[in-house]
Amino acid sequence: MKKSNRKKAATESGVEESEISGTAATESTEISEETAAANGAVIGVNAQTAVADEKTLSKSEKRKRVALNWILMAVGIIMMSASVYFFQTPNDLTLGGIAGIAIVLNKLIYNASPDVAAILTQGVIMAIINVLLLVLGLIILGKQCTVKTIFCSLLYTGIIWLLEYFNVISYLTPVNEAGVHASTLTDQPLLELVYAILLFGVGGALIFNCGASSGGTDIIALILKKFTRLNVGMALMLIDFLIVCISFYTFDVESALFSMLGLFTKSFLLDSVIENISKTKYITIITPNPEIVSDYILNVINHGYTMYDAEGGYTHAKKKVLVTVCKRSEALKLKLYIHKADPAAFVIITDANEILGKGFGGTV
Repeated sequence: MKKSNRKKAATESGVEESEISGTAATESTEISEETAAANGAVIGVNAQTAVADEKTLSKSEKRKRVALNWILMAVGIIMMSASVYFFQTPNDLTLGGIAGIAIVLNKLIYNASPDVAAILTQGVIMAIINVLLLVLGLIILGKQCTVKTIFCSLLYTGIIWLLEYFNVISYLTPVNEAGVHASTLTDQPLLELVYAILLFGVGGALIFNCGASSGGTDIIALILKKFTRLNVGMALMLIDFLIVCISFYTFDVESALFSMLGLFTKSFLLDSVIENISKTKYITIITPNPEIVSDYILNVINHGYTMYDAEGGYTHAKKKVLVTVCKRSEALKLKLYIHKADPAAFVIITDANEILGKGFGGTV
């Protein structure tokens, strides 16, 4: 292609490649006064960004974030408890975790002595195991066994025990001709498996996203990680898999196969929900009018940004590059605003799966 044709094509595209102006390592000449002034501007912007970060972490917003985390943890525990009590236990399903251990043990105790099983219910067994594991975790793991994990573990156990104590499921199950309540909510085991997985997986994801866990087998996995080469994910999978394998001996083959299917489905669902909850957007904005965008980021989106100088590869026009990170809903608002207020801007939006830093990370 001729030079004139290339020039025309570049002009019609309207997109100029942004080239970050040189650093000290790439320039053999001395730093000019213009470059020094530009560096001073960047330092000023960094200071402005720090102020913005403090703004996003004001005391009132920090209290709201803390309160929201605790509320989400409670909601996650309620969902997991509902999965265990209403769907897993009546259908002899074990999706792993401390609840799976309690379901198997309660069934074994019931087969040996129904009277003892009436005392050592699933909730009681969970309470005993959870307390023992929490004590063991505090001794071996120390700070890794956090207050949030203790809270979730005890709340999880407490809700299961209360549901059992008041026999809540009897108010929801149909009664047969003999006046006896059915053991399950429906006569569709696959449907109940689906709801068991959904409630357990989404509830667990909410808890993990808040920087906590439901305790139980998570503590065992952390202990195994400390003394072996296994990572936490692999240790949890092995523990849950072992629990499901035991269910082949404890329950009938159909229930055990449903449990195996539920375990693997729950694992994929858990990872997917956690990834989507924590997903943020990394936004790069190239514009000759940085004030229009920067004010909106600071005052409306309530995030900081980093700004540096750039030069158009074709026109050599001086521009600014603004980089910020925000949630998906905030990214949509910012994109729509830029499209309307600064049509000359060139915007690149990519996924940022993990963010560590002030104002991000899921925990406070």
